[in-house]
Amino acid sequence: MIDYFKGVYGINLLFRVYGSALYKGSIAGIFAVIIYLLIELSNSHGRKSDNLDHPYGVGVLISSVSLLIIFRANFGYQRYWEGVGAVQHAMSKFMDATMHSAVFHLQSKEYDGIRPPSFFDHDNLNKLNLTRDRRRQSEDVSSFYMEHAMKSIVDMEKVHSDPIVDESSVASGNVKRSSMRTVIDTIVPPSPLRKERLQRSVWNSTTKRHMSTEEVEESDVQKRAMLNFNTFPSLQVPNENFASRPNGQTPPLFLQELAHISSLLCAVTLSTLRNDIEDKESLLDVYSPGSPWPAADPDKLPKDTKLRFQHRSKLATNIFYFLGLDRLPGKRNMYNVSRPLPVLGGVSDCEVQYLRMARGPYAKAELAFHWFGAFVIREHLNGSMGDVHSAIISRIVQFVSDGQLYYNQARKIMFIPFPFPHAQLSVFFTLTMIPAVPFLMDQYCNNLWSGCILSFLTVTCLVGLHEVARELEHPFRNVPNEVPLCTLQAMYNETLVTMFSGYNPDFFWDPDIYNGALHAMAMSKVYQRSCSNETKNGETNRDGVGGSVQRSENVAQDATAVADDEISRAVKELQDVLAKQANEIEELERVLDSEEVEG
Repeated sequence: MIDYFKGVYGINLLFRVYGSALYKGSIAGIFAVIIYLLIELSNSHGRKSDNLDHPYGVGVLISSVSLLIIFRANFGYQRYWEGVGAVQHAMSKFMDATMHSAVFHLQSKEYDGIRPPSFFDHDNLNKLNLTRDRRRQSEDVSSFYMEHAMKSIVDMEKVHSDPIVDESSVASGNVKRSSMRTVIDTIVPPSPLRKERLQRSVWNSTTKRHMSTEEVEESDVQKRAMLNFNTFPSLQVPNENFASRPNGQTPPLFLQELAHISSLLCAVTLSTLRNDIEDKESLLDVYSPGSPWPAADPDKLPKDTKLRFQHRSKLATNIFYFLGLDRLPGKRNMYNVSRPLPVLGGVSDCEVQYLRMARGPYAKAELAFHWFGAFVIREHLNGSMGDVHSAIISRIVQFVSDGQLYYNQARKIMFIPFPFPHAQLSVFFTLTMIPAVPFLMDQYCNNLWSGCILSFLTVTCLVGLHEVARELEHPFRNVPNEVPLCTLQAMYNETLVTMFSGYNPDFFWDPDIYNGALHAMAMSKVYQRSCSNETKNGETNRDGVGGSVQRSENVAQDATAVADDEISRAVKELQDVLAKQANEIEELERVLDSEEVEG
């Protein structure tokens, strides 16, 4: 695809030769001028020949041919945009299926100790009239925001200002204690005591944080935020991309495999669109996240890459383009080999062998679809998607199926050419215009220079429009006016990498802070109710000290009742958890007993 800059009146576009329909049409225009000059030279003594009673006959022919060429150009344009839309739709559906799989995976039991707190479990916080508006630290915020905003415990400003792992620790392969403390400093605790306990628990533990009951109750959200940073290591290097692996740490294997299978599915489908040569492979390559985008315009590729499919001389390259020699199967295969489609995680020998065994582009695409669907269903049946219902999981399969549908729409354009009868008719009458237009101008123009100019411009326009139609009819293989599949694949891969981001850091907010405010609000309401009851009953005590003591006792009793209710609710929740665990243990014992009996 030629990515051009829209300069003043588009004058800069006139200097591009490779991929231009203007210069292709101008060659026919030059031949038309030569024919016009020959006609003029054939006229004796400069007198006009009266071969036509009226020149309108040739005008009717030119009008008819113009309609025929415009009709083909219009359908070529439709094929081009239909191909672009089908590719974008297919990639969108593949990405929807992948992202849904990743989101469902984060709801599995593996992340029970990492997931952020749920608003459903703290519905009573709505009484505080809090907001979830976001503000950056550099912005001026109002006092209302400072008082009512529910803030997260992760200070991303510190994350970006202080790198989590320094270069010396990466080079030595050891994580220093100072770098681990920097991780802890990114979490803003509500009290120094909680920060001290969190530091001690994180440093003394390894992959799984084993904390005492008191520590878990007091720093559960901080622990979850820390585990989120450790499970998704790219968060430790915020200035890099999500595929970063500080100290060799890697994201969850499920997400890595999912990203690879999805990238492979997209790469295989795109490669079959541009390669229609039997027994010729469209190579797949390894994609490195964060690498520069592949150039959409072949002219902007590195020199060593261009020499694989172009001539060293620009003049020879343009001549090959004008003559259509760069569209031969051998040249197109050289172009495909020089620009392999990148796959996240690379491609194994087994995958390449299986793709070779699948004959035809449709079979290769369906094989990649089979791998993706088998992976998702297998992981779902084994619990990797959590408790998400099978009816919801079926949407993933539906998304991939929709992607295959759009892929087949694009494959229709690739495999089915523009109808031969219409193409043949257009070519014949376009070539007819080369001698017909000079003959018409000979009848109309009275001087030589005007006839030459009009013949050149008219033929160049008609032939150029016909060349535009021919370029757009095959949107996936007419270099350099093809759809930039390599660039689209790289963008797809970078989107897949965002799955390694884990949970949004703003999702980690500490409910204990706001539960304390809610408790204080309840105490205030109890006190107000106690005072109003005393006023209504007229029970006043002249002794000011005695009255205060009586009110304090009433408040204390009401507060004790509220606290008892909270304790009873907590005890009930704990009993439910213990009962659930007991049922799971009994189920596990039954499974083990059945295995022993079968053994």
